[in-house]
Amino acid sequence: MDLLSAIDPAQLPFIAVGCALLCVALLVIGFVLQALSGIIDLLLGILGAFVDLLQGGPVAWLGCALAIVTLAACAGLAFLLVDAPNNCAAYPTNFCRWFGFIP
Repeated sequence: MDLLSAIDPAQLPFIAVGCALLCVALLVIGFVLQALSGIIDLLLGILGAFVDLLQGGPVAWLGCALAIVTLAACAGLAFLLVDAPNNCAAYPTNFCRWFGFIP
């Protein structure tokens, strides 16, 4: 089976360009995967540090304190968003104007 005799000589430039593009594509894919790996490693490092902080980290109670503060902030924000429009209608202040509760 002679494979080289089956190749049309007019197709040789296309084959050469295809091989060159394949090499360039492989280089680009290699650099992109390396960059993505670095970005993912950075994000996982930040996530790991946050999880360590929530689990207690260097001080055993810090994770619980952070969770309690986060829940209190979420509850306060929810209370503000539910109660602010009614109070701003009765008592318009600059706070209401800043956050768009009154025009």
